[in-house]
Amino acid sequence: MRRIAFINFDMSDTGGAQQVLCNMVHAMDTEYEIHVISLIQEREEWAYSFSDRVSRKTILPYKARIRETIVRGKKDLKGYLREKRIELVFYIGAYAGLCAGVMARGVLCRKVFCDHGALMNQWHERPARLMRMIGSRFSDRTVVLTKQSEEAYYKKFHYKKGRVQTIYNWVDEQILQDVMPYDENSLTLLTAGRFSHEKGYDMLVQVAQKLLEKLPGLDWDWDIYGQGDLFESIRQQIEDAGLSGRVHLLGVTGQMSKHYRGHAVYVLTSYREGLPLTLIEAGANHLPIVSFDIVSGPSEIVKDGENGRLIPPYDIDQMADAIALLLTQDKRRTEMSARSSILLPKFQKERILEQWRALIDELLLP
Repeated sequence: MRRIAFINFDMSDTGGAQQVLCNMVHAMDTEYEIHVISLIQEREEWAYSFSDRVSRKTILPYKARIRETIVRGKKDLKGYLREKRIELVFYIGAYAGLCAGVMARGVLCRKVFCDHGALMNQWHERPARLMRMIGSRFSDRTVVLTKQSEEAYYKKFHYKKGRVQTIYNWVDEQILQDVMPYDENSLTLLTAGRFSHEKGYDMLVQVAQKLLEKLPGLDWDWDIYGQGDLFESIRQQIEDAGLSGRVHLLGVTGQMSKHYRGHAVYVLTSYREGLPLTLIEAGANHLPIVSFDIVSGPSEIVKDGENGRLIPPYDIDQMADAIALLLTQDKRRTEMSARSSILLPKFQKERILEQWRALIDELLLP
């Protein structure tokens, strides 16, 4: 059985990269000998569980900065990879790509950097750019989430064709199991995600204000699921804007798959994304989507005018207009719902798993 390690910066934290790592491990832990390595551990327990077949390792069992992680953890990481005779390592996320990319230099195994963001989203931010450059350069292959990101890596780093590969995230099976028929009578909008700057909740509040002006007599509301550093700030902005009765902050849920039902439209107001899983999940739940057409992600999930609307980035007026149109035109909303799955086949689990297996087989050829 081939020996594979997945390395993340902090498995005691929750996030898209950790969730994708978890999904991959669960799907492949009977096919390979799998090791999951957390470079640091800020919280007492890991946020994700794995089967007994999976080996777990924490390098530094406390919160540490990047430099400390690399300096203090290098010997332990190298020793573990060599002791367990790991043949292939996946660096999951930019922090893991930077730290483990440096720490594992000299270890004789194949390495893959998995960028769960998007290169061009933060190209002008030097630290973020360097993390991706080092993670990619210190690996045999770079896997990205979108075709847009793949093209950007080739353009910026001048790699030979084949060095960068796009592999999408798949729709979680629980999402598909919990799908219910579309509620044609609902006028409730839905957004879900961490309350951090890149998710653009400040713009969401502004869009909601515009909707209140455009639809004074319509009984619409907006559910938002998530938690994060900006939660209280956004709550205060909602209150100050007089939107407390319309915009509902519902916190974190362990059953998000059940909360897509009963909603009219899914809205994404992010400044940047990699491949937003919530858009894929919303499409699987027959929800029309309204999203900013940001650098990476939405345009590979939404076909403008078919299963949703793509709005020029950060154009709050156009987004409010698009949402208002859908809320007031039941037929248009229902037609988009009926076409919500037109792009879903490329996000099917087995199709994507075959791409991962093919990559592993290629890199581990004798």
